[in-house]
Formats: sequence, structure tokens, C-alpha cells
Amino acid sequence: MSKSETDAVHESDATRTTPGALILFFLLLHIVNQIDRQLVAAFAADIMHDLNLSRSQFALIAGLAFSGVYAFTSVAAGLLADRVGRVRVLTSGVAAWSLFTALAGLAQGFWTLLAARPLVAAGEATLVPTASNIILGRTPARNKAAAIGLFFAGIPLGIGGSFLIAGLLGPTLGWRGTFVTMGLIGIVATFAVSRVRDPMPNETEPASIARQLGEWWGVFRANRRLRWASMAMVFLHAHVASSPFVQLWLHDDKGMAKADASSLYGLMFVTFGLAGCVGSGVLTDWAQRRFGLDRALSSLVVLGVLIPLIVAYRLLPAGTPLFLAGMAASVLFMTMLYGPVFTVVEAELPSHLKATATGINILALNILMIGGLAMAIGVGSDWLAGTGRANAWTWPLLGADLIAFTSLGFLWGAYREGKSLNTLGRPQAAWSQ
Repeated sequence: MSKSETDAVHESDATRTTPGALILFFLLLHIVNQIDRQLVAAFAADIMHDLNLSRSQFALIAGLAFSGVYAFTSVAAGLLADRVGRVRVLTSGVAAWSLFTALAGLAQGFWTLLAARPLVAAGEATLVPTASNIILGRTPARNKAAAIGLFFAGIPLGIGGSFLIAGLLGPTLGWRGTFVTMGLIGIVATFAVSRVRDPMPNETEPASIARQLGEWWGVFRANRRLRWASMAMVFLHAHVASSPFVQLWLHDDKGMAKADASSLYGLMFVTFGLAGCVGSGVLTDWAQRRFGLDRALSSLVVLGVLIPLIVAYRLLPAGTPLFLAGMAASVLFMTMLYGPVFTVVEAELPSHLKATATGINILALNILMIGGLAMAIGVGSDWLAGTGRANAWTWPLLGADLIAFTSLGFLWGAYREGKSLNTLGRPQAAWSQ
């Protein structure tokens, strides 16, 4: 970007106001997206019983069958969004995930549910690369982490909402009726999405996909802060990979009733997930403005404080005060990364690669963590249960937690690189909006 273009970006940023109505709309859409995605986990015990699924089969449906397709579609969605327009891609995605969520409620066995889940994933994968970058493109720099944190609050509200639905409405509607109802809600939302205004890509002849990926790779290789922050985001999702198994873990290993487990976890996820997503964005924006504290460092400190509580959560009996505190810490660990860490990554990218890079990050974290690691958790739990071991869910889940804790090292690397750039007096990203 030329100096005059960069100055124009900063000038427009100075006069720009945060688009509250737009963020609220995408937050509501994100909630619907996450509820649809998490209904399989929220109704895990009922689905396993009705369809006679093994632990490994359920892990495949909840994990890799969804996240593998979600990952690759996210890259495709990012590439297409940067080429043909974000609203077009998102409208098609909402229609697809809503239709196949409803059809998943009609599944009669393992294979029919397995067939529907990848198509739900393909539609849902369009949301984050498109909506997040529409929001960031219209939000001034001083409020970016808070704005994107509010958007990602759709994750805890959606996950928590899905568990609350399972605990409160499941006995009335059943898992099948709930799937069909959510699909119909999404189909109505498709028409609202199509009315969102967003500038079309400027290039009359867009770069080839190979050139687009090559440009991203060049930026990624040259920018060590971008690499460390991207790796932190991926490894933090090792803890997110445990979420599809929470109801099963609370029921099988901790002895809680299915409805009680769903209601408790849903309430915790809504309460502390919202605090994690929104609170971390607001707090890190304020700390950076007030004290010049790098967002990577402030995230590292808070996440480090949560680790002992998460370990206690896995090992202590259900219902104890420390167990409940650990559950809250687990939810915070899953959700507080989005505002600050996503903003660190986004700030290191030129505008024409932001959606592409978001899709590639989603590819990595879904294949390695939410898909691959979730499958390993299911297989490991099956093996432990087959050998007669107690707590067959606990130990694989704790292993995933330990992998997530390594992300603090990557955050430290991102902070050190940011500090080095500031010390040298070089801008971290001349193109950052």
C-alpha cells in the first residue's frame, strides 16, 4: 500500500464509528451458527443411545467429520470472499448450514448423520472469514479487539445455548425436533444476510488463487509475530477440542444426570464465555491504550492464571467449589483468546489477505485440534473403557488440556516479536486498519 493510501486509511479510521447494529446482527447469526454446530454435543447421550453409536463413531461425527470439511471450506470461503464478495459467500453458507441442520434431525443411523454433518460444516465455515472481516473493516483501531470479541461472544452464547436447549427444551422437542427447528430459523436468517451492504473487491481481474496463497505465504514467512500469534491460536484450540465430550464426561466419569450436566455447563458457558469473549477484548483494548500493554502479553498472563484451576476441574469430584471454579476457568480459557489474539493476527496482514488468512488459520486449528485431537480423545476413551479403566474420558481430556497449555509459549514469542519491532522503531504493519 502506498503512503497516500495508508494515510487515507488512518484518516478514515480516525473518523469512523464502531458499527454497533452490524456487530449485533452478526453476533445473533453467530449464536445460531454455534447452536447448530453444538447440538450434537449437547444431545450427545441421546444421539448415541438412539442411533446406537460407539464412542469412536460419536467422536468422528462430533469431530473430524465436521471439522475436516469446515477447515478446508474456511480456506475456500476466505479465498472466494476476497475475490467475489463476502456477503455473497456468507448468504450461500447460511442457506446450506440451515438446510442440512434440519435434515440431520431426520437421520436414522450412523451413516445418515455422518453424511449430513460435513454439509452443515461447509455452510457454517463461511461465517467467520466473512463476517469477522466485515466487522474489522468498519471498526476503528481503538475498538477492534472489543468489536471482534463481541462477535465471537456468539461462541459461548451458542454453545451455552445449545446445552441449555438440550437440558430445558430437549425433553419436550427431543433432539430431532430441535435440529429441525434450528434449521428453519437459519433459513429465515438467510434473507436478512443477503441484505447486508459490503463493498465488493476492488480488483477487476482478481489474482489467481495460487498467487493469493503465495502472497499470504510470503507475509507469513516474513513476519515472525504473525507466525507466533497464529500458532498460539491453533494450540489454544486443543482445549476447545474437549467441548464435544463434556456432557459425556460429566455423566460417565463425574456421575451427573444428563439434564443436570447440560444445564450446568450451558449456564456456565453463557455466563463465563460471554465474560471471556467480550471482557478480554475490552480489557486488552484498554490496557493497550492506557499502558501500552501488548495484547499477546496480557492474554498470556490471564491464561496462565487459569491453568491450575482447569487441572483441578478434571481431577476433583463434581459439585465442589474448586470444581465449579475450574469449569468457569475452562470456559474462560476457551473464549478469551478470540478478541486479543485474533486482533494481533489481523493487524499483521494486508487488507486483501485478511479473509484468506482467517480461513487458513481455521483450516489448521480444525484439522489439528478440533478434528484430529477430538478423534484421538474418542479413540483413547474407547481403549480405556475397553480395558476396564475408570475415568475413561478424564485422562484423554486432560491430555488435550496439556497440549493447549503450550500455547502460552507461542504467545510469549508473539509478545517478544512485537516488543522487538517497537524497540527498533519499525511499524508492525503499515497496512493495518
